[in-house]
Amino acid sequence: MLGEKVVEGKNDSDQVDFSQKMGTIPTKLTIVVLDSDLEMHDINVVYVSGNNFKPTGRHYFRENSRTRVIDLSKAEILRAVQFKYSNLPGGGRARVQVWMK
Repeated sequence: MLGEKVVEGKNDSDQVDFSQKMGTIPTKLTIVVLDSDLEMHDINVVYVSGNNFKPTGRHYFRENSRTRVIDLSKAEILRAVQFKYSNLPGGGRARVQVWMK
């Protein structure tokens, strides 16, 4: 696991920062959502070089679910994964985890 954030909000944004794991060059990521339902509107992978990669589409998470494996377009050192999200009706605090493959 590269990192985790606890998120709560109707419409909000956050990021998982990887500065503590400098030197990590993953080729694939998976995002896991635990403890609540969540809609992920936008995902942005930010590299140390300043390049960005945005996987297409919205992702709807039921509690304790994950994305398909996201193939990254570049083999570069990660700086952060940013995301915009909103809680689904009946949802509460969700834990968003970013996993490397």
